[in-house]
Amino acid sequence: MEFDRISELLEPYQELESPSFLQGMLLGLMCGDNEIQEAAWIKKILLEAEIKSVKESFLVILHELYLEADQMLNGSGFELELCLPSEGEDVATRAYMLGHICEGFLYGMGLVNKDKETLKGDVLELLKDFGNIAAIDIDEMEDDAEENEENLMQLMEFVKIGIMTINEDLNPAEASRIVTEEPATGTLH
Repeated sequence: MEFDRISELLEPYQELESPSFLQGMLLGLMCGDNEIQEAAWIKKILLEAEIKSVKESFLVILHELYLEADQMLNGSGFELELCLPSEGEDVATRAYMLGHICEGFLYGMGLVNKDKETLKGDVLELLKDFGNIAAIDIDEMEDDAEENEENLMQLMEFVKIGIMTINEDLNPAEASRIVTEEPATGTLH
């Protein structure tokens, strides 16, 4: 999903903060409730942001985000692509938007009202880490641009793997049932 395209469509809806926050919120909702339907997702967005009227182009982008997130979380393989500004943007802006993804993810998880007892182990640790990333202070970034770029890439991978891990822990895929044939119970003559 293109960050700039979504950003343009979100301009009238400042409550949604950024394309990164919106994607994070959706991913958090879907991880917290793998059964969430598209209509429920759109309704939650409109209610949370107190949006009274929308343009069709906004609904189209919400539809595309939903389909893409569903494919990323429930598709085959590791296909998670974070909605961040292009690599042409400075590292600080991309790091700030990565923080928005984490903030949105935590917000989406919070909307699902998951039983806190189910959030333990790796999931709880990852949610704490996401909270730390959401609070990233771009003013404290090093002067070394190359080091900042490398650190950002590592954080991006951590967030991707973290989201996939949370989804797998909270929504385990049903194991394929192995059907075996019963041995023939006849005698050979």
